[in-house]
Amino acid sequence: MKKILFICFALIFAASGLQAVSLIPKIGVDIPSTMDYEYGPDQETRLGFNAALEVRGEISDYFSWGAGVEYNLPRGLVDISGDTDFSFVPVYVSIMFTPLKTWGKGDAKPYFKASVGYSIFATNDIGDNASGGLYYGGGVGTEYKNFVMEVTGSRYAGKFDNPDTINLNYMKIGISLGYKFDLSKKSESEFQPEPGVQPQSEPKVEPEFNPEAYEILN
Repeated sequence: MKKILFICFALIFAASGLQAVSLIPKIGVDIPSTMDYEYGPDQETRLGFNAALEVRGEISDYFSWGAGVEYNLPRGLVDISGDTDFSFVPVYVSIMFTPLKTWGKGDAKPYFKASVGYSIFATNDIGDNASGGLYYGGGVGTEYKNFVMEVTGSRYAGKFDNPDTINLNYMKIGISLGYKFDLSKKSESEFQPEPGVQPQSEPKVEPEFNPEAYEILN
């Protein structure tokens, strides 16, 4: 899994160098959802919050790649007493598809998003016996000027030993808001004049006629 993530990150940053690159910090809220245990009934989870940092690079007008990390702040289980707080920290790669380059007056840019990666799992009542697993998700989003808003559904896999190994899956729907910082340098094409517009040149200065110098030369 580590080798796969390393290759994905290398490919993303190599492709990102061809087009605009941006850094997007995000914060979000996760609505109450469910924790699916391998043995036993599903458990309802409480409301949660998250923070994420994502790098994106455009590879065309319709597709872009991304890589990021998200921290799900600890949240607990509704029907189980005690300290049941748990957290997932996924490291992921994403692909975004933008069917419309711009929408409306040109300020909005809607897109579809799919992500996959590895998620670290931590919980207070299990401690060091917990480990993470596969993470994947998808959803829709839009960019409005430099603001980014997304609605996504995600699934996190984990397991713990107590004493037998028990697999679990956490599923959630979240809403996030971020701000895009442009990290790319302006290309030379941005400094070229528009088609049909001739660049202005400085007026040519003719040398002044000096009669004294003319007499000396003759």
